[in-house]
Amino acid sequence: MGERFLIIRLGAIGDVVHTLPLAAAIKDARPDSHITWAVEPAPREVLLGNPGIDEILTIDTKRWRKNLLSGGFVALRRDLLSVRNVGADVALDAQGLIKSGFLAWASGAPVRIGFEHRYCREGMNVLFTTHHVVPPKNPHHVVEKNLSLLDPLGLPIPLKENYRFPLHETQHEGEQAEECLKSVGHEDGRPLLVIHPGGGWVTKRWAPDRFAQLADHWHETDMGDVLLIWGPGEEKMVEEVVAFMRTQPLVAPATSIREMMALIRRGSCFVGGDSGPMHLAAAMGIRCLAIMGPTEPVRNGPWGAGNSVLHHRLACSGCYARKCPDIECLERVKAEDAIDVLNRLHPAP
Repeated sequence: MGERFLIIRLGAIGDVVHTLPLAAAIKDARPDSHITWAVEPAPREVLLGNPGIDEILTIDTKRWRKNLLSGGFVALRRDLLSVRNVGADVALDAQGLIKSGFLAWASGAPVRIGFEHRYCREGMNVLFTTHHVVPPKNPHHVVEKNLSLLDPLGLPIPLKENYRFPLHETQHEGEQAEECLKSVGHEDGRPLLVIHPGGGWVTKRWAPDRFAQLADHWHETDMGDVLLIWGPGEEKMVEEVVAFMRTQPLVAPATSIREMMALIRRGSCFVGGDSGPMHLAAAMGIRCLAIMGPTEPVRNGPWGAGNSVLHHRLACSGCYARKCPDIECLERVKAEDAIDVLNRLHPAP
């Protein structure tokens, strides 16, 4: 048995996706290594079936905070014992928070690799790590930032074209997705535009009437079917898009993350904001049109060739603000702009 690695990237979905090439690179360089990944319950589903991950450790930090005195302390103690029992030789903290650094320290790993304090969301993270990495100086994607954690180990960073995002699908999941699409009216073989109008922050959500115009264009130029997908708390956003449309889209039922992944995988193109579903689509090789606001496209855009980003750069761009009085950066992205880009990504027949 080779070295035991503990990767700590608790959430969210897109961030877990962007850390997949780190685990793949370790396994490629050291096939006999044992890799454990510490992750929150929801994004854990992204890791299921990944052949490069030997163990998934579910860490529920919400339970820590929810009731520290009556049950939360028990959950904290259980999770700390779990990371300790991994017996890690190396812990890699790809999150840069106090809680992720604390887990790295609690693991007892003699080598604990994280980012230099300027590149951590919470600078005190460095108190828990032994090696502090400075990411590439040139503008870079968060995927490249995560891979820079390999430097202290002397492991090779793969070429960009060789980054791997193992996202497994079972036969049952595939069959279930095909049946779901059939049940909502999708004709097998027709191109499918998948639209996700949601986003974790209000500042990431493009206007529903503009998604509607884009979807109507896809229908009215006979480019194929449109499927609207949504996650917890996003059903109203889909309803708003439907209300603005002239044509009738297909609307996915409530899905788990795994079920949503299987639906996305069957799309011809994907349109959405900086969200977990968009990053899943890009990682699965679906051509993406990302409509981005306060987050930086170079750092957080869809990974991979063939994708496009619409982003109106302002003096405040890259602010990462979760609240904004006018969200001008998104307001300036018009439906006509998106239609032009979509026509290039998937020309009409």
